[in-house]
Amino acid sequence: MDNLLKQRLLRNMFVDKVRNQMEIDEAEYQELIEILSNLSGELKFRKVIDKELALLLYSMSQIIRNVFLTYEEHHGKATEFGNKLEDIWIDLDAMVLECFIDTN
Repeated sequence: MDNLLKQRLLRNMFVDKVRNQMEIDEAEYQELIEILSNLSGELKFRKVIDKELALLLYSMSQIIRNVFLTYEEHHGKATEFGNKLEDIWIDLDAMVLECFIDTN
């Protein structure tokens, strides 16, 4: 099951669209949230996590964080897009942490 979730995660373009186009695709984001929720549940029963999956999980929220910091630096604080990026970064970070914490 987690291999299928990994493939879905690799195909999800949310982070790439934010990084390359400065676009928040809500449909891709909702799919990403669903994948991470399912993955967290699946990893509860695993003692080891795939290295590629771990790298992918770790880098997602960091990429969004970097885009947020760069955007904030160039556009100032409290813009709607900047606030949305910050919320997404915090949410993704928490969800990824759940994937790692649940791994025994």
